[in-house]
Amino acid sequence: MNAFRDLDDGQWAAVRGLLPRCGPGGPDYRSIVNGILWQQTGGHRWHDLPTRYGPWHRCAERLRLWSTDGTWQNILTTLAAVQYPAEGTATAQGEGAEAGTAEGAAGHGNTADYWNRPWLG
Repeated sequence: MNAFRDLDDGQWAAVRGLLPRCGPGGPDYRSIVNGILWQQTGGHRWHDLPTRYGPWHRCAERLRLWSTDGTWQNILTTLAAVQYPAEGTATAQGEGAEAGTAEGAAGHGNTADYWNRPWLG
């Protein structure tokens, strides 16, 4: 299992606009998204969710709602695009020669399915 890292500021900026708007004092969507990703990428039980992500049931319920309306698939697709940009961009940034190719990017998770793999069973 890979160690999970919370979304960095660039990744969060890319997905923040995809989430439904809520009023002042609404939920902290960044911690909710990170909690969902923690659970999915590690294949952990919801009840084991670290407290920094908030109550496990809040994350699980948001995943259910966002999966139903397509928001979660949009988030995963956006994260895949941000994580591994189009061919040539990654190598220009010095991330290794294979990361800029289709094979290298696919092997490192350049798909929404990579982010969502525990649910694909």
